[in-house]
Amino acid sequence: MSSLLTEDSEAVRWLRAELQARGLTRIELSASLKHQGTLHDDTLIFTAPDGALSFGSLPEAPRAQVQGLMKRYHASAPGRGDVALSIVCEAAGPARIRWMDEAQRQHDAREQARAEAHFDSRRYGRALAQRVAEMLDAGADLSLTVDPREGVSRALWRSGEGTYARGLRYIQGDSQAQQTFASRDEFIRWLGEQSDESLAKLEHPDDPRMWGLGTFNREYFARKTGRRS
Repeated sequence: MSSLLTEDSEAVRWLRAELQARGLTRIELSASLKHQGTLHDDTLIFTAPDGALSFGSLPEAPRAQVQGLMKRYHASAPGRGDVALSIVCEAAGPARIRWMDEAQRQHDAREQARAEAHFDSRRYGRALAQRVAEMLDAGADLSLTVDPREGVSRALWRSGEGTYARGLRYIQGDSQAQQTFASRDEFIRWLGEQSDESLAKLEHPDDPRMWGLGTFNREYFARKTGRRS
């Protein structure tokens, strides 16, 4: 949709004219279209040769054009959500035009989280898993808070029937198993094959923003068992 705005568009030409008429080194238009395309707002940022900043807004004619272009952009694909537009003009070089919408913001946030995610990929091994199983056998409470407002924790437990489980525990005392293990050995094999990385991504493999939030890791198990592995 970059073809909606080019160097020859009326709004860009207007910004260029203002840049020259005011003797500026830089002029930026920051515009937004919110609430499903019903609310438009725009701000002009003027940069003088001495670096001083001042602010303004678009006159009626260029504002109408920008608003119309933003509504077209909003309607061009489903799920765009709030739309933002930035146009930066400087004395030298072409105008820098950038569109942003909710879908792009979410994508950028996921990619940034993915780039910043670093987890230990070493498997825990059978020895650590056995120590965790021993704690569960003794009735230990192994849980981590996921949502303090809702009173939700991530937990590992051993049921009265002798099965093991991982899942969610609620402040009311209820538990919701997300995975069960029929025997002690089955649980030990599963946990021994896990790592900080695998547990961090287990619940939300496709959303890096959720990786590692309220998840078990080697440090937690070491602290609970009193031994490092």
